[in-house]
Amino acid sequence: MAYDAGMKISQVLAPLSLAAALVPSAMAQKADAPRVSATDTYFLSCTVWTGHDWTEFTERSARTQLAVSPNGFLAYGEVNVVVEDKHCQNTTTLNVAPGSGQPFKVVYTKSLANSTYSDGNGIRVIGWSPSGSKLVADVNLWEYETDRGYSHVAIIYDNRSDSTKEIPALDEAVYRHFGPNCEFELAVTGWKTDEQILVKVLRTPRTDEYPQHFCVKQPRTFVFDLSTNALKVESQVSAVGKR
Repeated sequence: MAYDAGMKISQVLAPLSLAAALVPSAMAQKADAPRVSATDTYFLSCTVWTGHDWTEFTERSARTQLAVSPNGFLAYGEVNVVVEDKHCQNTTTLNVAPGSGQPFKVVYTKSLANSTYSDGNGIRVIGWSPSGSKLVADVNLWEYETDRGYSHVAIIYDNRSDSTKEIPALDEAVYRHFGPNCEFELAVTGWKTDEQILVKVLRTPRTDEYPQHFCVKQPRTFVFDLSTNALKVESQVSAVGKR
């Protein structure tokens, strides 16, 4: 599977074997075990693979660890999974409070109601920017009972404007850098400045489920500028602001 302009970059990182493993199938019994989890907010599901069989469908919820900003803001992600007619349906939220003892409020929601296909979704909170004004998180998306892979979208919460937005320009910038017919995995890893996030691009695992076209031999780190949507190579950078 090659990445093309009609796909999100991170859709190529989850081959058919992973997506099909979201439901009981022969593929789920292969060595590359399903990523869905009973505890991990990034892959939370109402049924998980034990290594021998799928568990009973069970409603559950999970929260990320609390992320505390330098100026006292608090944030966590939460995923709730309900079961409807033996079908999992996820709702993911990002929750923020202006300080200790203050009430949390939902600043971002991802569910089937506001997404094309993400009845499966989860979240990973990456951390606050150096000044504590912005928070970056990674939202994971998938569709249960299909052979579509995982896709991901970075979100930024700004406590100055009390607003959250998705960053599709990141996908577009990385695609322009590598061009078509190239497969890779992308992950936001942290902050460099209040306007720049660090992005790691890696080679995807090998699979025999489809023809692969690699262009990334070694992990590479990039800096994405939120104000200009520009992407540049950063060979040796340490993430700052992760909490």
